[in-house]
This record gives sequence, structure tokens and C-alpha cells, in this order.
Amino acid sequence: MRRRIYQVLNFSRSDDRGGRVVSIALMVLIAANVVASVLETDADLAQGAPGFFKWFELVSVSVFTLEYLLRLWSCTTDARFRGAIRGRIRFVLSPLALIDLASILPFFVGLLLPGVIDLRFLRVLRLLRLFRLLQVGRPAEALALLVRVIQAKRVELGVTLVVVLVAMVLAAGAVFMAESSQPGTQFTSIPRSMWWSIVTITTVGYGDMAPTTPIGQIIGGLVAFVGICSLALPVGIISSGYMEELALRGKGRSVAAPETCPHCGGSTT
Repeated sequence: MRRRIYQVLNFSRSDDRGGRVVSIALMVLIAANVVASVLETDADLAQGAPGFFKWFELVSVSVFTLEYLLRLWSCTTDARFRGAIRGRIRFVLSPLALIDLASILPFFVGLLLPGVIDLRFLRVLRLLRLFRLLQVGRPAEALALLVRVIQAKRVELGVTLVVVLVAMVLAAGAVFMAESSQPGTQFTSIPRSMWWSIVTITTVGYGDMAPTTPIGQIIGGLVAFVGICSLALPVGIISSGYMEELALRGKGRSVAAPETCPHCGGSTT
């Protein structure tokens, strides 16, 4: 029974009808719970149906708590969590189990500390539990492919990130030098100018800070152009990684795995 409960809750077999039904039911309940948590923050809606939100929260937390306890009880059937105590401790500290705990913890903290802090909005953390669905079938394969690509291109992505950070600092310093002497300027320091640099390089452009001098506007145009180019770099790197991974998959290899020498068996990377 313990193994069967673990299989159903984790939808470990694609042909498991019971696991599919449970996964879909939990997905619907999670989405409905998040919607209810968001709507409850509206004072008019909360006052119009206070009983509904209260009972819906109670039912949802009861279901999620029962699910968490069943996962905790049955996790020892998995080879990764063998051991009545150590295995369950490893399970509790796993990322998905921490997400499950975070989704129900605000309710119990609110019961123990009523009126101290409003934790209702933290119920939105239950949306993170949808990541469990990525562990099943084709979504799991797609997620694993993405992880392998990022792992293989981590150096290139890291260099790109460093280049963008350096460009942000240089842009903030340049626009500060160009605008700081203007009366009533918002560019009063390089740290304050960093906000403009960030929103300009990321091409968001809120418009709350804008250079007014000709030199500052020229710098702004150049920074915006650099921002477009910098955003294209990681997209190209990840795209090339995907192409390499798909090409090597047909050969039974992975771009994230180091190549080995056919003579000594050592890594060639």
C-alpha cells in the first residue's frame, strides 16, 4: 500500500490512470487556491463572501496537509529516501517537499500567531507546486534537456552576465557624469543612476528617470542599443546549446557530458 500511494502521488508511471487523476485534481485545486488567495486580497470581495474563502482555505489546507503527510509516510519506498528517519529527513529537505511545506505553513502560523502578521498572500506559493507536473512524461524530458543545455553553456552564460553587469556600471557612471551638474537632476549619484541603467539595458524603460542633456541622451541611446544586443546573446547561446544537444542525442551522447579519450579513458575537456 505504501508503494502504491507513493506511485499515485508522484505519478511515477505514465500509464497509471489513478496517478493521472490525482495529479490533475491537485493541479486544479492548486490553481483554484491561488485564484482564491488573490481575490481575497480585494476588500469588497472578501466582505461579500467571507464564509466561502474561510471554508475553501480550510478544505484546501486539509487536502494539502494530508497529501504532504502521505508523501512523508510513503517516501521510504523510493531508493533516494531509504531509512525511516534519515530518509524522511532527506525527503523533507528536498526542494519540492520544502515547496509543499511552504504552501501550508502560513495557515498554521496564522493559527498559532493570530493577528500578528497577515500571511494570506503567501498562499500564492502554492503555485510553485505546479513544478511537480514537470516531473512527469514529456515535460520532465523537456526540463531535463533545458537543464543539460544550461549546464553545458554555463561558462558562456556566466561571461555574458558579467559583461552585462559591467555595462550597467559603466552606463550608470557615464550618465551620472553627464547629468549630475544639471539643476534638479535625478542622477544625483552612481547608485541612483544604476536604476536608470538597469531599466534601459533590459529595454524596460519606465521613463521615471531620463537624461536631459545632449550628451546624456546620446549615452542613453547607446545604452539602449547595447541592451538589445546583450539580451540577444543568451538567447543565441541557449539556442545553439539546444541544437548541439539534439544533434548529440541521436548519437547517444549529451553536450553536458565531457568527452573521454578512447585510449586512457580520461576527460578531453
